[in-house]
Amino acid sequence: MTTSSQNRNVVTTIVSFAVVVGVVLGWKQFQRSNDEKEQPKSNAAAATESETPTTSAPIMEVNATTSVVEDESPKMERILAPNSITIAHGSVTGTCEKLANELYNALQKLNLENRTIQVGKLDEWDWWDELINDEDNDTETIAPTNGDVHPPVLLVLLPTHHGGSWPKTAVCLESALEDVQNDWRIEKFPLKKLHVAVLGMGCSDYGDNSMGRPAKEAFRRFRKLGAQLYGKKVRIGDDAIGNQDRVLQAWIHHDIIPELTDMGDDDNDLQENEPDVMDIEDMGDNMNSDSKETDAEPSVNELGVIEPREMVTSSQAKALKKEGYKLIGTHSAVKLCRWTKHQLRGRGGCYKHTFYGITSYQCMEATPSLACANKCVFCWRHHKNPVGKEWKWKTDDPHYIVDQAVKAHVKMIKETKGIPGVNAQRWEEAHTVRHCALSLVGEPIMYPRINEFLGDLHTRDISTFLVTNGQHPGAIRSLIPVTQLYVSVDAPTPESLIAVDRPLFSDAWERLKESLTFLKDKGQRTVARLTVVKGWNYDEVEGYAKLIALGKVSLIEVKGVTFCGKSDASNLNMSNTPWHHEVVDLVRNLKKELDVLRQKGGPDAPPEYDFACEHKHSVSVLLARVDQFAGEAEDGTRKWKTWIDYPKFQELVARRKKDPSFKFSVEDYTAETPAWALFGSEEEGFDPTDQRHRKKRKYPKYTKFDERGIPTHDHDKKELDPKERQRLVLLMEQKLKEVGAGTTVTELRGGEKLIQDASLMFRGEVIVR
Repeated sequence: MTTSSQNRNVVTTIVSFAVVVGVVLGWKQFQRSNDEKEQPKSNAAAATESETPTTSAPIMEVNATTSVVEDESPKMERILAPNSITIAHGSVTGTCEKLANELYNALQKLNLENRTIQVGKLDEWDWWDELINDEDNDTETIAPTNGDVHPPVLLVLLPTHHGGSWPKTAVCLESALEDVQNDWRIEKFPLKKLHVAVLGMGCSDYGDNSMGRPAKEAFRRFRKLGAQLYGKKVRIGDDAIGNQDRVLQAWIHHDIIPELTDMGDDDNDLQENEPDVMDIEDMGDNMNSDSKETDAEPSVNELGVIEPREMVTSSQAKALKKEGYKLIGTHSAVKLCRWTKHQLRGRGGCYKHTFYGITSYQCMEATPSLACANKCVFCWRHHKNPVGKEWKWKTDDPHYIVDQAVKAHVKMIKETKGIPGVNAQRWEEAHTVRHCALSLVGEPIMYPRINEFLGDLHTRDISTFLVTNGQHPGAIRSLIPVTQLYVSVDAPTPESLIAVDRPLFSDAWERLKESLTFLKDKGQRTVARLTVVKGWNYDEVEGYAKLIALGKVSLIEVKGVTFCGKSDASNLNMSNTPWHHEVVDLVRNLKKELDVLRQKGGPDAPPEYDFACEHKHSVSVLLARVDQFAGEAEDGTRKWKTWIDYPKFQELVARRKKDPSFKFSVEDYTAETPAWALFGSEEEGFDPTDQRHRKKRKYPKYTKFDERGIPTHDHDKKELDPKERQRLVLLMEQKLKEVGAGTTVTELRGGEKLIQDASLMFRGEVIVR
């Protein structure tokens, strides 16, 4: 073949390849245009959904599946654009986002000429495209007229996920860095124009040397790819000691600002060989000492002995006070429960009033330990409190805590006098505390003097409802009798427990099982408490049944999660909150699984449970042991005794205090449950002596539904006419075409899960009257 023929063949091949590429790109552009045209229709359809927030995520026509949706993001500048400074964070609990905004404000104050500063979440960029393509950023077209051109700067803030892994909010960057580094087609140092600084966040209380691992890995990979790194050390903020702000300031003033204000022509200094990179294992020793600093350092007493530091840092105290907590000493708090205020105004009591007969307006919500060993996704405290696996702080006197807690609570009661509708008699009675809900925040059982604390409450005739997350089995075993002891059972499998509770302990599952096992021998009332979060822990009922069987608990509380508003510390949304009928269905299935295990027999076979109470207002249902709480009425029907004889309990506790060998059981202090509190009652667990209050006089538009979720009765409980029923059926059929039958779980960026279910489309509709 001649040379000219070879050249023609080469040209023909190149042209053919270009045509194919052009056709493919044209087809993708055509598809993108069609998607944009169809988007308004999708949004309009989504707007008809009455219970879930409007979102740009497309509706998935599948049944009971989980999918990831790429939602729309605001337009951001290119990462490699000259003169750009990009602040990107992978915030999960809100800490990194807060620090990123503080960094943005600090850089804005510098008035850097010819610089564009932008801040955003890591998943707002396509990192593969950003790191290898900078063709859209021609320096000749965007450089300022005075000729000052600065290399692009990337400032990354990375949190640490469970076990040292990258959080979902940052895996987009992790994958891109790994792909760019391993792709043989890409030049050796593709990021030689980019200047990078990396800050990590984590928690040393996990105790597995995983704190800041994503930041260290990012630092290493950026350097491998030729980026110019600011700072020789990886700075890591530690949530356990609350030094994030201090580490951020060190990062800004020691690593970033000096480089930005005197960058020079750094590109000329790039060596054409591989940068010197530390191994990831060695980087822990090179972390900045700032990660060890705290504003709550240990102190030295007069004898020269080092005393433990205080639990709550100044920043944590400020955040907790802002949320309405009254801090007591160095590690305790009280807060006025909304149900206390509700019942003071005659608007109903909490579920414990319905299930167990407490007087909500005489109940004090408190904790002797603000610290917790979990970071649960559904925590309604939004993680403003400290975390820890064991007690390592200054310990306050238990009698001081109880005394100050009661005084602080009574003071808050006094302040409610001016609230419209407060019942004068109830307000007077509320000055005497009769119950203490140890479920405010944190893990009460971590407090090393918890038994003395509980004993003080009992001497004041204050009942004790103690809630623990089951991560301290030894403390449960040594606990003195309490009125009612709860263990939170938040997930049915080890994998879902890690996802939902985000525990500090690596053996969290084993600790939970051991804690439940110890409940069998407590002798007093014990409770397995399930908080249902749709999309997170709603399935695998068999796993829940097996866990409950370990403890043979007296009672099983199943409650729908309360959505407390959007928070950076949580991925929950309103669609994750189940309706009451959904919780009832789950409890029915749970009872069936428990019955199966009971019929199989064996040492771990659970006792018989049955529906006892419900509190629809709280989306709560109670299963109770038949052998401990059920009796037979004169008419042959079942009579429940889930309420508590509180004076009798205090009498039994006092007797045991005098004689530690004295033992008493659940049946010794039960009381009959009123008819209005029973499951299936017309009142649905709402005390008829109170008046239900509805905000803005909004009432449910429909009161009864068929098995498909189609309304059958209107707001006055009158049956709908056939014509109206047919209209609703057609609407339901249209919705089913859009979202499919069953429940669809759509996972959005950042880990948020959106639940869509056509059977719920009419549940949230209201009327004003």
